[in-house]
Amino acid sequence: MPADSLPGALCIPLPASPGSTVSQADLDGKQARLHPGGSLPGARQVDPQGQPGGLLLSAPSLSTHTPSFQPKEALLSPWTSPLGPLGLTGLSPHGSLRATQHESTQAYVTTVYTSVVEDLTRNKQHRFIIVDQEFFRLWWDGVASAKQKVQVHELVAQRRLEFVLGGQVMHDEAVTHVDDQILQLTEGHGFLYETFGIQPQFSWQVYSFGASTTTPTLFALAGFSGHIISRIDYDLKVTMQQKQVSSEGAQRNIQSTGLGSWFGSLWPTKENGRELKRNSPCLVWALLPEVQGVASGPQGCDRQFFNASVQFASMDRLMNYINSLTPKTGVFLEYATLTTSIRHTDYFQAIHSTHISWHIRNHHNLLPYSSGMPLQAWPRPTGFYASRSGLKGLAQRASALLYAGESMFTCFMLAPHRFLDRAWGLQQLQKLRWAVSEVQHHYTITGTHTPKVRDMFAEHLGTGMQGVCKLMASIIQDRSLVLSGKHAPSGPEPGGHFAMVYHPLAWTVTTIVTPTADFPEVNLTDETGNPVPAQVWNSKEMPSAYDLLVLTTTPGLSYWYYIITPMRRAQKDTQETGASVDSTNQFGRRPRTNHRQVGRRLVHVENDCYSVFLDKDTNLMHSIWERQSNRTIQVTQEFMEYHDNSDEGQVSISNNYVFAPNGTAKPVSAAVKMEILEGQLLTEIRRCFYRTVNDRDPTYTIYSQLACGPPGADGELLCHRIEQEYRVGPLELNHEAIWRTSTHLNTTQVLYSDNNGYQMQRRAYKQYMVNTLTRVHPVVQSRLVLLSEQVHGVSSQGNGQMEDFFHRQLLIKQQWALSVNVTLNDTSVVHSVLWLLLGPSTLTRDLGQRSGVALQHRPVVLIRELSETTRVHPDFQQQEAVMLPPSLHLQILSIPGWTYNLNHTKHLQNLQKGEAVLLWLHHLYEKGQHPVLSQPVMVNLQSVLRSLGSVVSMEECSLTGTWDVGTLQRWSWKIQDGHQHRGLCAPGSGPDIAIHPKEIRTFFIHFQEQ
Repeated sequence: MPADSLPGALCIPLPASPGSTVSQADLDGKQARLHPGGSLPGARQVDPQGQPGGLLLSAPSLSTHTPSFQPKEALLSPWTSPLGPLGLTGLSPHGSLRATQHESTQAYVTTVYTSVVEDLTRNKQHRFIIVDQEFFRLWWDGVASAKQKVQVHELVAQRRLEFVLGGQVMHDEAVTHVDDQILQLTEGHGFLYETFGIQPQFSWQVYSFGASTTTPTLFALAGFSGHIISRIDYDLKVTMQQKQVSSEGAQRNIQSTGLGSWFGSLWPTKENGRELKRNSPCLVWALLPEVQGVASGPQGCDRQFFNASVQFASMDRLMNYINSLTPKTGVFLEYATLTTSIRHTDYFQAIHSTHISWHIRNHHNLLPYSSGMPLQAWPRPTGFYASRSGLKGLAQRASALLYAGESMFTCFMLAPHRFLDRAWGLQQLQKLRWAVSEVQHHYTITGTHTPKVRDMFAEHLGTGMQGVCKLMASIIQDRSLVLSGKHAPSGPEPGGHFAMVYHPLAWTVTTIVTPTADFPEVNLTDETGNPVPAQVWNSKEMPSAYDLLVLTTTPGLSYWYYIITPMRRAQKDTQETGASVDSTNQFGRRPRTNHRQVGRRLVHVENDCYSVFLDKDTNLMHSIWERQSNRTIQVTQEFMEYHDNSDEGQVSISNNYVFAPNGTAKPVSAAVKMEILEGQLLTEIRRCFYRTVNDRDPTYTIYSQLACGPPGADGELLCHRIEQEYRVGPLELNHEAIWRTSTHLNTTQVLYSDNNGYQMQRRAYKQYMVNTLTRVHPVVQSRLVLLSEQVHGVSSQGNGQMEDFFHRQLLIKQQWALSVNVTLNDTSVVHSVLWLLLGPSTLTRDLGQRSGVALQHRPVVLIRELSETTRVHPDFQQQEAVMLPPSLHLQILSIPGWTYNLNHTKHLQNLQKGEAVLLWLHHLYEKGQHPVLSQPVMVNLQSVLRSLGSVVSMEECSLTGTWDVGTLQRWSWKIQDGHQHRGLCAPGSGPDIAIHPKEIRTFFIHFQEQ
């Protein structure tokens, strides 16, 4: 087979430079084979699609030169990662190691890090960089001897072993949320600073699926000066070779550089010169752009360096051969980390010293990515937006639970309490921090791994969530209201529940919570004994139980308590108010027909903000009337399916990575059933979509809810949303499920979606097939906004239309997938929640950002059985709320378990001292987005946090807490076009601080001990 027809090879014509003395014999032919990803002979290919995985440099960057030219230094950075694209390595958090399919984490961490440390100790010229802290931490805590730990400290001090990026994992940039990116980065940085006193300054984001501008923004806030990426659109790689600066809104700049192709497959396997000669041209061409005589590139890839000495020895032979040709090629090759080499050359320092003016990319991201050209041969991978959608949803719910648990535990520990083991509580949080962090790995959250690995991560998340739920239960056990007198359960009969609602956001939010009861006739009172309006209906989750819908208005970081008891006496005798029972209207199944005249027979449901009209002939939505603008917008919604291209003979085949349908989306249902449940608090429209008219169970279900909240500002978020809970599956094989929303709005197939839950970006149909989604809206006089509980794909295939990518089930016939069981034969039922907002732009700009956060962090409801022995504390008082202005979000309030100090010795001493609280404040709005809410906000932290205790001192630090802002010295890059950047704010002299649009500021708050 000729080289240019190999699926795993790309042929590169070698350049002919004037004055070159390198003969064709020296280079072993006119063409060189360049393998993507690479592996040792006999090992698996790294990229299962067989796609070129890196950047090919243009001829001028590493051309050959006459012997009299000053040699260029080419720096190689050896590295590896255990969790490759096939996801075969398994691990368990906190040092417990387990095998999965072909490899085990114990074998990996033992052989790799042990052999790397041994080799570096013996060979002073060798270097190594470590990217994923999770796997190194498993070796450090569970395998490394005391001698090896001393050796690591020495290698780090000598800068021959370097930690780059520093997060728990190399997170994905397409389907991760900004909260989880910050979490995993903070977890890794905390370990590195606590253990070694180091603070990473450069990233290594080389294998995530595309490049999002959220990531370099966060890295800049964390104190990074340089950012390395690789997987971006092929046609943009030339632009990135020109070393454009990636910046968030031109406020903070950070230099971004694109990597070359991998080196992993370039290990020489023979001693003869021919094998060395055929590999060496590939090697020198796969480097970063040359700057001032210095170029750089990676050596290694996933699941390598199991025997570091062997691999280093092989690479030594290749490098020695290349360096023997230095008089001819002008290239000298040596090992390096990102900050130093044998000759103490620093690639980033060389770039920085040029004083070149860089172009600003602003917040235009590089998603999705393509691995090669033309795109007809190498499609943009977008399938992973919905691959293993169930795991994505579980990861989001775990992250939300962790967010609530962190602030609940912090508030509880700062207040007087009777009992709770602090160390045990932190351990529960740390387990879930670890699980949520590890699942952000670019081969995990994307769903490009085996079912065994999916099950392993799901187990970690489930175990971590159970631990945090136990912690919350212990907290409410200590804080429990105790009943007495007329508020106690009457008589000795069993029954009744105590429900606590915790609101984790720092605003007052009115919403409906749904505790579950075992009985349909319910009395509901608050902690003072006053009756509470409620509504009850059969539970959708448990047919034998009942959902109790309770309208609650809860201030920030506060609790609300309810007593749920069965109605045992007549209301007129007890003066208790029972929960209302809804009325139900059944509309039966309506078969699909293309000939029926639609829109003639309508039924509507309404609240104070919307009237939703439904077609009784189809049981589909017809239109929505919005009160504020007094406009009716035609809105239809329907589940549809794409049929996948699964023909193995085709170039583009749907798999974990790629979405390759064989046509347009088709309607999925032969019949639709509708049921409307109306109550005083909430009206729910239940619609079931059946694949055939006679199917017993629906393939798709959507529950749409309109709530009746209180008038005024307290109820505006509740009133101005239509909540839609969907359930999808199981699907038929080789089908992909979407939820299509069609309107008569003129959008020209342009929509806006957010970037990792951080910034809105314009998406045009011809530029992007599928995009990340948390919220989207066509830009017209009226805006339709969809807010998503979890990330998934979105596309605009027609004017005024959106398609939300929910779920997929594939039988992948490609040999690489069959050999390792990377299958998407996913028979699960996935479920999540959307909020639909409709109205003028003034309304959606005001409510959209806050609604998105409120959907992500809904109140937590904890229930326990009511005991007749419970007694009330006569001095019970509700804790004072923590309240922020509406444009600010409490990104995190946490007791991390340590206190950073710029002086590492003092930092270690602080580990044994009292509480310090880590606080992130995030301005939700972008500059110019809203006339009021986009303005900078001044807050007094002492006043905001007074309910938690007396603030003794506060220290502003970098995003992950490892740098003091007053001493942080990030590099400043000269930029073009007159842009100015604000950089990290200088610390203030008092508690009054200003938060600018889209800014995230980080503080350590020290409270007076109580």
